[in-house]
Amino acid sequence: MRVRQVALVAGDLDRVTDGLNTAFGLKVAYNDPGVGHYGLKNAVLPAGAAFIEVVEPVRDDASAGRYLKRRGGEAAGYMVILQCADAPAEQARAEALGVRVVDQIDRPYYYCAHFHPADFGGMLVSFDQQRTETDPLKDGGDWMPAGPDWAKAQADAVDDITAVVMSAADPLALARRWSELIGRPLDPDDPLRLPLDRGEVRFVAGGEGAATAIEGLDVAVTDPEAVLSKAKAAGLEMANGGVRIGGVVMRPTAVAR
Repeated sequence: MRVRQVALVAGDLDRVTDGLNTAFGLKVAYNDPGVGHYGLKNAVLPAGAAFIEVVEPVRDDASAGRYLKRRGGEAAGYMVILQCADAPAEQARAEALGVRVVDQIDRPYYYCAHFHPADFGGMLVSFDQQRTETDPLKDGGDWMPAGPDWAKAQADAVDDITAVVMSAADPLALARRWSELIGRPLDPDDPLRLPLDRGEVRFVAGGEGAATAIEGLDVAVTDPEAVLSKAKAAGLEMANGGVRIGGVVMRPTAVAR
């Protein structure tokens, strides 16, 4: 299991994708017409071996729009997509623990199950399997949400999303819940860190009564200082060693290879 895609929701999709391009050099690979079913339009940007998706509500009844209004901002982290070797099996295990499936795609080449946010402590999470790929941990390969030609839009200096940082009023309780549902143990030396087979999820305090949120992403790049310099020169908001784009702090880290 690995972090493969993270979705942001924004009132202005182009503003967020422009920020991702300015700071990290990310480019839009695909606009999926299928998300219109959810009252959205989207853009998917390759970030090395992973992907960042930006969705914008285009209908008043879109659940993503209601989520954004509850967050009270222009943009926010919206969804964490975990790629699995056997998504139906991972789904069955999570359902046995009381998780509800709110949407499912079952095709010969792709499978995914989206779970009710309340069952994951307040965050939309999906288990996905690219059935045309035998190894979910390898670089490259097919990834249906990014379209057939995503590799042509790859950014040269970005390697991967190595961590998702979740904030919550009770981060330890959220960490334990995610560990149970994902079926992976917490780091015994750091119970607020959930290692995956590739990448990790970390949990931090969001303040008393705070809603669960995607606080940040660690993005492995070849030159972190160059990313920060470009973001600062462009007038983007700098925060906590990174740049805030789409309501999430994107922290450039050095490629560890």
